[in-house]
Amino acid sequence: MTTEEFKNTVIPYSVKLYPMLFRILRNEEETRDALQELMLRLWNRKDELVKCTNQSAYIITMARNYSFDLLKKKKPQAIDEKHEYWILNMEADGADSDTIERYEKVKQVIKELPEKYRTVIELRDIDGFSFDEIKEITGYEVANLRVILSRARQKVKDEVEKIYDYDTSGKYARQIL
Repeated sequence: MTTEEFKNTVIPYSVKLYPMLFRILRNEEETRDALQELMLRLWNRKDELVKCTNQSAYIITMARNYSFDLLKKKKPQAIDEKHEYWILNMEADGADSDTIERYEKVKQVIKELPEKYRTVIELRDIDGFSFDEIKEITGYEVANLRVILSRARQKVKDEVEKIYDYDTSGKYARQIL
């Protein structure tokens, strides 16, 4: 693989990989560093990449595994400063405390889903991967992915409605979802 081929085939993946890495690492600087290191590793494995029948799956799986490896090495932090900074900026940008609270509740509900539901909903709705890309990552068929995603969304909806069941009109739950 030449430099030009690498630039045209592999580098464009960085746009899709960044949100996934950021969601896992939860630190902007670490995410940028991880993405740069990942591109370097991919460059060093360009010969393997050329032989690979499914480059997209190879790149995404490598990115995901690398980010999880980084997370394992990372020491637990008592306060997630970047996340706290983002939440504070959300308030400064006009988002009220109710919106922030609802956002946190939805994130918590997603985090508590069974692994296959959580993985599919995060890859599709948060990271923006297509069904074909998710199929390559998870190994599930597209029809199965659609069912899993539908069930995951329904579970999130049900749990959020339970949290906000004091609102009989369902206005808050619909607003969140």
